[in-house]
Amino acid sequence: MNKCLGCGIVLQNEDITKDGYVSSDKKLCQRCFRLKHYNEYHKTNKNNQDYLKILDTIPKNALVVYLSSAIDLNMDYITKFKNVILCITKRDLLPKSIKDSKIRNYIKENYNIENIEIISSIKNYNLDSLYNNIKSKNKSLVYFVGNTNSGKSTLINKIIKNYTDKEIELTTSLYPETTLDKIEIPLKDFVIVDTPGIVNNGSLINLIDNNLLKKINVKKEIKPRVYQIKNRGSLIIENFLRIDYETKENSMIMYISNSLNITRIIKNDRLKNMPKKHFELNKNQDLVIANLGFIKFVNEVKIDIYTYEIVKIETRNNFI
Repeated sequence: MNKCLGCGIVLQNEDITKDGYVSSDKKLCQRCFRLKHYNEYHKTNKNNQDYLKILDTIPKNALVVYLSSAIDLNMDYITKFKNVILCITKRDLLPKSIKDSKIRNYIKENYNIENIEIISSIKNYNLDSLYNNIKSKNKSLVYFVGNTNSGKSTLINKIIKNYTDKEIELTTSLYPETTLDKIEIPLKDFVIVDTPGIVNNGSLINLIDNNLLKKINVKKEIKPRVYQIKNRGSLIIENFLRIDYETKENSMIMYISNSLNITRIIKNDRLKNMPKKHFELNKNQDLVIANLGFIKFVNEVKIDIYTYEIVKIETRNNFI
């Protein structure tokens, strides 16, 4: 059974409208080929239930490297696994002034997880530590698991490049659902199994166009944007999210892509036709918007968010 070396899907040459189509004897399906060489993204025939079923096939004695972006800290499915290393990816997006020890302590205190690696695949940061940690577990199968856009395939490509002489490159992109099935990659010390990213149904990336998707996907360190707020006011992020606040003296610190436009508005109803969600945050809490980033508040505040109904928004203790 031939599989695409980029996304793991079974190759076929019978139906061009279905996943895995190849027009000739190639190692990449047409979807991966067009994505890799022309940045053309085509939606898949698969859905999130297909990906979750794959997680259910992971052997209980296998080691799981569970990836979570430093921006999201999304760990909805980590409790499914017994032998797990939590790998916080995209460390390079957070300000350098934040020490790894503070990130690690925050996760231990708020999520009760002990085995933590903090890395940046782009910067080759702490990859030796992660690799040695994996080796120390003496497991023959190592599954890489995480939400879409958590950086699984990028990390695996770096591991292959740094620690092997193999000429294999998984397909990576800023789009969701790039990896479609399991991909097994035998290394000297263990076999890596890449899995499809779990789709966060509450994510903005499922709802916006490609131009906004490029803006949201951060490529370099976030420069926090600080707003001194008081009484009532409003901020608009691009054309998809409105924030109405009510507070005494407060600080609102945005940790989102610096490519996104944020506008203060006064007494207008822009975006108020979108569904509203109300939050009352205590002192030193964050508002986390799935796959967008988070907003830090210093003092108590009342917030109304106008955005798409399905967008997942949560509160947590200040991460930074």
